Amino acid sequence: MPSPSPSPAPAVAFFGATGGCASTALTLCLRAGVKATALVRTPTKLTSLLSARGVPQEVLDSQLTIIEGNVKDVDAVKRALTLDGRIVDVVVSGVGGSPKLQWSLWKPVTLDDPTVCATAMATILAAIEALRVGKGVADGKGDGPLVVAISTTGLSAKKRDVPLLMVPLYHWLLAVPHRDKKEMEDLLVASVGSKTGVGASDSTRGFVVVRPSLLVDGEARGTRSVRVGWESAGLEGEEAAGPGPAVGYTISREDVGQWIAEEVVLNEKRGAWAGKMVTLTC
Repeated sequence: MPSPSPSPAPAVAFFGATGGCASTALTLCLRAGVKATALVRTPTKLTSLLSARGVPQEVLDSQLTIIEGNVKDVDAVKRALTLDGRIVDVVVSGVGGSPKLQWSLWKPVTLDDPTVCATAMATILAAIEALRVGKGVADGKGDGPLVVAISTTGLSAKKRDVPLLMVPLYHWLLAVPHRDKKEMEDLLVASVGSKTGVGASDSTRGFVVVRPSLLVDGEARGTRSVRVGWESAGLEGEEAAGPGPAVGYTISREDVGQWIAEEVVLNEKRGAWAGKMVTLTC
């Protein structure tokens, strides 16, 4: 009896692709033969970054479609979500703002755009639904993409997910950036609503929230060196609360991007992570 043919590589849309985590994931996906789109404000910045990472020009030309635009523009996002005439299989959002100091005792660190993550996710979800309605599939469940969002630890309402020594850093110094991440997560959970199962809504195949520890630069240690924990998103009908978060101090952006690429995008069993808040640390 002949062995079954391998599943085709997924088509993937990247947002925030010039960031450390997302750019690593995009690099590894392209090297694996994946076709991808990326929405960026400055295309040359992305191509230069990928070239510096060793991605050949012929791969960029044949596998990557770059859309110039802003993630707050629903029409630009719709173009990035479409590849070869269909909606992509996976969306990876590494959107984030640039931190800056402000004169405030209670909120000393803010962002150049304090609501960028939540606004971006709201636009992505709206664009997915608009594409589905336009294709006449609005009554089908779970035929949209799996949405992967890079968030942060320090947001769990169930268990402490950061070391005690880092609690002041997360809940005082980084209060503004973390509120934006939390609102982004809430949008994903709300998009599923009270539906049961693995987190598939009417618009998507589900979502995976990736919560890394404090991000640092440095070479990847490899996915086997990454400690992984998870908790459920608290959706109605879920029975498994999860083992809880993996608590640690830091993790490299390279390791986070590699985990996303290998465990979620390229893994045929990526759906096993749907509906989970996954913590990553080293």
